Amino acid sequence: MSMALIKETIRRIDDFLAGKSTSEETWHWAINILSQQTFGADELLLEETVTALACLHDADDRLDTADEDLIYLRNCLLEKTPYTVSVEFPATRAAEERTDYEILEED
Repeated sequence: MSMALIKETIRRIDDFLAGKSTSEETWHWAINILSQQTFGADELLLEETVTALACLHDADDRLDTADEDLIYLRNCLLEKTPYTVSVEFPATRAAEERTDYEILEED
């Protein structure tokens, strides 16, 4: 992972949470990063964090990324908190749960 981008992302979170930068300044920075950076498979946490900062763009504060989520992601980047990823495939789960498949008959 890019240590420089990790440090800058942490600084952006800290500045936003401390009121040193606005949500508009923060999401503009994040959108700029997302439009220029290609993240590798080992940078999922960093990409999720920058994306969370980009979500501060909404005019309705209730839809913005919660401060608690930013703190969690910050602590994960600092390796103070374990980062967990959950990948779900609801269609697969539904198919596995179903035992009475109906086969369509062709005319």
